[in-house]
Amino acid sequence: VSISVQVDIAAKIKQQVNLGDTVFIYAKALTGPPMPLAIVRKQVSDLPLAVTLNDAMAMMPTMKLSSFKAVKVMARVSKSGSAMPQKGDFVGSLDLSELAETQSVVIVINEKI
Repeated sequence: VSISVQVDIAAKIKQQVNLGDTVFIYAKALTGPPMPLAIVRKQVSDLPLAVTLNDAMAMMPTMKLSSFKAVKVMARVSKSGSAMPQKGDFVGSLDLSELAETQSVVIVINEKI
């Protein structure tokens, strides 16, 4: 299973972030543990960008992307660089209720936490 993710940031948000801020792109189960199933770490300066999330990026061998049928794909700008979402971070997300073997999605970071 792999998800190709195109990530960009809304113009209104771009003015509120720094080029060195961390961007996390990840997938987590729609229902189940909150831990990401696959994750990539980049910087705002890399946007717009394309990444592929797959089982090789699993944080735990027992928690793979291919083990779940429905996931939420998210992109988050973290001002602190912390993996934990915090107030003031910016996010964009998309729910995939049926995960296919290969899938492509577009995420626009457009909301403030």
